[in-house]
Amino acid sequence: KDYVVVFLDLLKDFMKRVADYKLEKDAYEFQDITLMAIQLVQDFPSVRQELSSSFKEIMIDEYQDTNDLQETFISKISNHNVYMVGDIKQSIYRFRNANLFKEKYRKYSNLIDGVKIDLNKNFRSRKEVLENINLLFDYLMDEEIGGAEYRESHEMIFGNNTYLEEGFTKQN
Repeated sequence: KDYVVVFLDLLKDFMKRVADYKLEKDAYEFQDITLMAIQLVQDFPSVRQELSSSFKEIMIDEYQDTNDLQETFISKISNHNVYMVGDIKQSIYRFRNANLFKEKYRKYSNLIDGVKIDLNKNFRSRKEVLENINLLFDYLMDEEIGGAEYRESHEMIFGNNTYLEEGFTKQN
């Protein structure tokens, strides 16, 4: 226990020195800037109001990689005008707490706090490509591994029927 107390004291001192250095040098990390932006809109309602009223729409691409801090900032300046696009198969930032997509997907599926629109229809890829992708992900992705039931709600649907005639080949 004594070692832990000493370690925590050292860590607190180190964190204070780092914060003082950043302030003195005016050098900040991305997370620092995010925290300052949140603080700004929390402490100054006029700033929050100006930002909130100046955006007709807030559009977020790659929402699967949004973390809690980013979501907090967006929630402070939004006015029921946030549109998100994401793909759970592409989520690569779970290590930095980007885990909001799955939760929102479930809520919006049940019409809680928003509406979910699935964009599963693929117009760029050939049918054979999508069949192989679906086969692979159906084996690899479930609720435990990958965070979603692939076949149930994330399977890609072939959408460009011109490939069936104009682009038809016997190659797979």
